[in-house]
Amino acid sequence: MNFLGFRSGARGASALLALLLVSSAALSQGAETALPQFVVSAFDLGAVDQIAPQSASLAAELNAAEWCTAVAQPAGGEWNQPPASVDPARWLSVVTVGFGKQAEAYVFQFGGPESAARLVAHLPHRKRYSNGAEQWFPPFDRLLRVFHANQAQSRVPGLPLQLEIVEAQDTGAPAPALSGEAGLDDSLTLPSKKVLPPLRAIITAAACSAGWAPSALPAATRARVEVRVLDRACSFRVTFNSAGRETTYTKERVPWEEYHEQLALLFRLPLLGGKIVDFVRPNPGKVELLEAEGNRIVCLVDDELAALDPNGQEAWRLRLPQSKVPGAVKKLEHYTTRRDEAGKLHLFRWSTALTEIALADGKLLPLVPAAPSAASMFDVNARGEIALAHDTSVSLFAAGKPVWSVTESSPVQCGPRLETDRVLFGNDRGELVAVARADRRELWRVKAGGRLWGEIAAAGALRIAFSNEDETLVAFAPADGAVKWRFAAGDVLVQPPFEHQGALVVVTKQNRIVRLAPDSGAVLQETKLPAWIAGVRAIELGRQSPLAVGDSSGRLQLLGPDLKPLWQVNTGARLTGFPALAQLRTRWKVPAKAAKGSSEEMLENLAAETDGTQPFLLGSDTAGFIYKISTADLLKR
Repeated sequence: MNFLGFRSGARGASALLALLLVSSAALSQGAETALPQFVVSAFDLGAVDQIAPQSASLAAELNAAEWCTAVAQPAGGEWNQPPASVDPARWLSVVTVGFGKQAEAYVFQFGGPESAARLVAHLPHRKRYSNGAEQWFPPFDRLLRVFHANQAQSRVPGLPLQLEIVEAQDTGAPAPALSGEAGLDDSLTLPSKKVLPPLRAIITAAACSAGWAPSALPAATRARVEVRVLDRACSFRVTFNSAGRETTYTKERVPWEEYHEQLALLFRLPLLGGKIVDFVRPNPGKVELLEAEGNRIVCLVDDELAALDPNGQEAWRLRLPQSKVPGAVKKLEHYTTRRDEAGKLHLFRWSTALTEIALADGKLLPLVPAAPSAASMFDVNARGEIALAHDTSVSLFAAGKPVWSVTESSPVQCGPRLETDRVLFGNDRGELVAVARADRRELWRVKAGGRLWGEIAAAGALRIAFSNEDETLVAFAPADGAVKWRFAAGDVLVQPPFEHQGALVVVTKQNRIVRLAPDSGAVLQETKLPAWIAGVRAIELGRQSPLAVGDSSGRLQLLGPDLKPLWQVNTGARLTGFPALAQLRTRWKVPAKAAKGSSEEMLENLAAETDGTQPFLLGSDTAGFIYKISTADLLKR
């Protein structure tokens, strides 16, 4: 055995052991002198019966991990007021706060002349099932690991913020009837005296998460947070004042399990240059934006197809059936979108049979009983005909009934594409094939390269297929299959190529965007982004037709015909799906559940606009948010 340069044997082993002991002792002495010292106090502000932190046990955990030397300080004051006998820079305030089945665990520090808050660790945690019952599990070991990681990193200090948190003025409406000290289990509503104290910690932590250093002392930027307590939710109005300019953001009926995430985004909006004007959260899980059309925004919400109305509220959703077997994985459905020759949006489900979905209400219209092999393996024309590839066969349907079918000797995973008089497709042997639409006669067959896969796109008078084996685009004439040019993409494609302003746009997983001349395949322009591309879509914005690009760094940008950036915004979150453009009002507004002036309604309707709708860019992220992004500055150009 050879271990760190020492040969096996008693003498070598003894030398190695001696070296390790000496090194360990030296490291221990260095660690002892370098370990920071802290005083730990624990506070439980939760409105639910969760596992509360204990100062002594937290200090013991920190000492056992040898990250620091910690001393327990019993909580005798407020969570945001360092004890008089303790250096504020050495005081850790560990706070738990929760509502419903969601809780937050925080580690705060308060330092500097402004006693500004600094959030050095945050861990959300939820009730989970264990042995058939819902239980809270201690988050503190993981929370302290986050604290240790943040302590080891250099942190940019937050921006000073004077933070004021108040309860919204009463509208005069009668308060909801409560019996005694209401809890979450015996009433839909908690009294404000139970909600506001824990909310102060969540609001402070959310401001820290957004990049602020909040305190009660004067600062160049002020934020006043007004809170209205509702049933299992709160509404918030946050008014920022900086250099005499006032900006107000509202979020109505935020569920108590989402306070931190939604408030953190509210506090981040002023730091994003004013381009993101509002957001909605259809789901705290995964959301992937697909399309926008008329008064519908189509997205995948936890793998379920959903449509939102112009207020950002769910209009309909195709829910996955729940299995009766405990712990069974949901059977996923597959969806795709298409636009017809007139540009009208169509929604399809293709899992077990090809079905069209009505955009207005989500009703299902079965088209054909068969299912394509993949989302790109079918085509629909204005005559209602459907060409569909499944395994080794290609079939044509009219009015939902089979017209003909042809069978290949290898799987068909490229196309089909419906032309006026023929159907085009490609197979795994790298052959491009054309059959007559009227009678399925083979018109031509051409060897184009390696295995063909994906959609057959149009590029002027030519058609484009992709060989994922060769990672090459093949342009061919639909009349005879003659290959006119090839383009080595160098990787698989993020999405099918598409025509835009006289060029073919190709997006690869190397984060390349390339514009090709349709007739020759010559590279006209290309660019490479530093982050993974989530999706690219051409949008029509006034007289401009830029490419909207979202990426994993959180940046959504518009590129001109030369692929140079025209405009961009950084959301600070990993984007998903395709950017979309929609005509919407400035604010997404939750419809009030009761008459104006009742405790069910937000302070006022700040979204009561008279300027009608405007075009807004939409982007979605992995935290389940959809952003509404203003294009006003672009329209002025």
